[in-house]
Amino acid sequence: MRLLFLQHDPLDGPGALLEWAELRGHSVEFCLICLGEALPPLESFDILVSLGGPMGAYEEEMHPWLETEKEYLRQAFSAGKKILGLCLGCQLLAEALGGKAFRHTCKEFGWQPIQPLPPGVPWLGDETPFYAFQWHGDTYSLPPGAVQLARNEATEQQAFIMSGATGAQVLGLQFHLEWTEQMAREALAEPGVAPPPSPFVQSAEEILSDPTLFASGKNRFFTLMDRFAG
Repeated sequence: MRLLFLQHDPLDGPGALLEWAELRGHSVEFCLICLGEALPPLESFDILVSLGGPMGAYEEEMHPWLETEKEYLRQAFSAGKKILGLCLGCQLLAEALGGKAFRHTCKEFGWQPIQPLPPGVPWLGDETPFYAFQWHGDTYSLPPGAVQLARNEATEQQAFIMSGATGAQVLGLQFHLEWTEQMAREALAEPGVAPPPSPFVQSAEEILSDPTLFASGKNRFFTLMDRFAG
């Protein structure tokens, strides 16, 4: 299969998702839409992946390419493509398909528990809560026809799935299963990146204290992607 990654920040890449693609023999292409790169034709890919980023999905005046991407996501959905949205990408998908992204009442930063809901069990493993890496201050409302897959105490909407009449399948994850330990260490080395302390914000030391969380997240993500791509 052919994957296209829409990248919103040069430093916020696909992480473990690139390893999954390489292990499964899938080809990959990158479009740094944030730097003005042209979007490839829809027929050039099978799975479209909208990655994370530091901006809000609603900040079109500051980042005009956000509206360009939302229209591209709508076109891909109408064309029957599989689309995966991660964090910002999840919020962009929600907006593109009729939901709304907006500033949340709190921030999530670090390892936070995710509670799969019954529809999410086939995708996320089982009904047992698991920890996933979070880095967001925004949230979203479900698009019409979407099914909520997970929640937690901080954020009601953590994942959704949606199907289209043309066979399209959309999967949005507010959390990061694709982040690697190296990505986290590099991001956390930047001064002033951590939000102010809160019940849902961890320190850099807490985030990096248990490397096995990155490995378990990757394993869960690989299983999810095998199902999504199948």
